[in-house]
Amino acid sequence: MLQTSNYSLVLSLQFLLLSYDLFVNSFSELLRIAPVIQLVLFIIQDIAILFNIIIIFLMFFNTFVFQAGLVNLLFHKFKGTIILTAVYFALSISLHVWVMNLRWKNSNSFVWTDGLQTLFVFQRLAAVLYCYFYKRTAVRLGDPRFYQDSLWLRKEFMQVRSVSLLWERLLPRTQFPWGLKMAPRGNRLSSTPLEILFFLNGWYYATYFLLELFIFLYKGLLLPYPTANLVLDVVMLLLYLGIEVIRLFFGTKGNLCQRKMPLGISVALTFPSAMMASYYLLLQTYVLRLEAIMNGILLFFCGSELLLEYGQDLKYKNFSLQLRLTPHIYTSGTVACTCEKRGSPLAWKGCTAFPQH
Repeated sequence: MLQTSNYSLVLSLQFLLLSYDLFVNSFSELLRIAPVIQLVLFIIQDIAILFNIIIIFLMFFNTFVFQAGLVNLLFHKFKGTIILTAVYFALSISLHVWVMNLRWKNSNSFVWTDGLQTLFVFQRLAAVLYCYFYKRTAVRLGDPRFYQDSLWLRKEFMQVRSVSLLWERLLPRTQFPWGLKMAPRGNRLSSTPLEILFFLNGWYYATYFLLELFIFLYKGLLLPYPTANLVLDVVMLLLYLGIEVIRLFFGTKGNLCQRKMPLGISVALTFPSAMMASYYLLLQTYVLRLEAIMNGILLFFCGSELLLEYGQDLKYKNFSLQLRLTPHIYTSGTVACTCEKRGSPLAWKGCTAFPQH
């Protein structure tokens, strides 16, 4: 459970990131004559939005609701904020790339195309909605009911459970994204090699990040490194840090909790992570031999983890298929019903665990 001091600190950080986002949206056009500074502000703004998404998910994972398995309840209550934040993040990146592409070489000219104006209006409109709903979500997550057992939580659990059982009865092959159960006892599907790779990758990337900072300091002092390129590479390194932290976190959660959705998020983030490692291996202004070795090791981690995660996903699918083909016992109060064929209407004939129609 979040303590009052910790929650105040997290809330202050969220409001600080929102304030920076508002500042950039309000005054970034005044700095169009300095494209390097504007580029840095844009990249930090995108990183701030990404960090806000991370903070929201970390607060979700800290709630008693999440630990009780009611992830669907959290997603149902805050899905608007999650979807809106993702849309705003995509619009912001698109606008920033478009602006930099048009004005980088003509910073003194006032360039506004019809497409840029349209994207600008949508991005600013999404920014207003993002600030309002994100602030509302951050405040609502401070509700003590999310962090302790209560009558309200038990009622919500029974509602979600009844809906889940109804959908299983009507559509046997339909499953909720995160499910309502924890990892089944006696069926340990977590991969020890994958977890070892995640552990080693986490410590290695922390070392890699610190070494890269010193390397950039070395190159900035001793090599003719263009200021714009140096700033861009450092800011991209910070963005890389955010991507890698999210990837490893969701990968570990998906592997240990035997959940396909967080594992799928980790798989999806493996590709931008590998692209960032490839950029620092091949495309940055100066590549030292040490950097080539370090980024090669990162690519090895990404490839190995991707293969093992794909194997885990297949293992989860096979296990889910076995559950569908084996008898299941459903209970309703003191009444139990064993159904051999969940997909057949005959399986429910004479069953007293559910009302007959």
